[in-house]
Amino acid sequence: MIDTILSPIIWATSFVMMLWHRAFGAIFGSDSSASWVLSIIFLTITIRAAMIPLFRKQIKSMQNMQRLQPQIQALQKKYKLDKQKLQQEMMKLYKDNGTSPFASCMPILLQTPFFMGLYRVLSHVASGSAVGALSAADSQSAMHASFFGAPLSLSFLHHTPAQMAKIGVTSVTNLQVVAIVMAIVYATSQFLTQRMMMAKNTNLDNSVPNPMMQSQKIMLYVMPFGMLFFSLNVQIGVVLYLMTTNVWTIGQQFYTLRNSPMPGSQAEKEMLARRKAKEERKREDQIAKDPEAAKELAAANGSSATQDKVPVSRQRQQPVRTSRSKRKK
Repeated sequence: MIDTILSPIIWATSFVMMLWHRAFGAIFGSDSSASWVLSIIFLTITIRAAMIPLFRKQIKSMQNMQRLQPQIQALQKKYKLDKQKLQQEMMKLYKDNGTSPFASCMPILLQTPFFMGLYRVLSHVASGSAVGALSAADSQSAMHASFFGAPLSLSFLHHTPAQMAKIGVTSVTNLQVVAIVMAIVYATSQFLTQRMMMAKNTNLDNSVPNPMMQSQKIMLYVMPFGMLFFSLNVQIGVVLYLMTTNVWTIGQQFYTLRNSPMPGSQAEKEMLARRKAKEERKREDQIAKDPEAAKELAAANGSSATQDKVPVSRQRQQPVRTSRSKRKK
């Protein structure tokens, strides 16, 4: 039933993965683990690259939501007894400012089907059966692929002795060790991703309380534990997909916050400091290249500043001239 509903997503996911596998298979060999690991990594990169416009909208929406927090709180206070009117006024506020509370969730929602598609693909790979764009021979090849010795199609909690024997792995110790390490790395990267966003893209003005930020702080420390448990229940290949997603997100957030931070945030202060330092370095380079021109420019600036101040004092010191008619008198 699930495969029927997700059939288009399963086919699209497996098709993109197979395109990358063909490319890397020509280099490392079609049956090598490296070609299958890289195909999953570049499947993730392909999906995330296609979502760059949505990510920009997500960042912009989050910034707008933070700016609107004082107005939202004012509306909540004003219409606390009229929920319908409150909803209408908040929707009007969102529309007038070109934002939506759901825009920040769009990248996550759109990634979910592909995540589920990869999960189903690897479930079929574990049994060596054809799925989507993968033939039975492709599934057999992927079934024996591993990441640091841990089969891509198996998970820490869900594997059977029959599956292990079919793949040719007699000990589960390596699978469990790699799965735990990957789960810890994934949960840590999830924590760093959220922490970077909160630390760099939050307005530093604490005069107005922000309930949204309070809830995000709670999720910052709760979510990694949920992700840790979750990653132990899915296949190694899926955890690899999630880890690659977080690495991409950290890099994307770093670039976005560096170049278009929220006004009043720590990221904006750092951006302004970088611009000031860049201008100073440029000025120093100009002086080093042409010191004579720099001296003339400094002298011109000094003389113009002097001329702005001196005339008034000179006018006060100059004697008042009298006309001839007045001297005769």
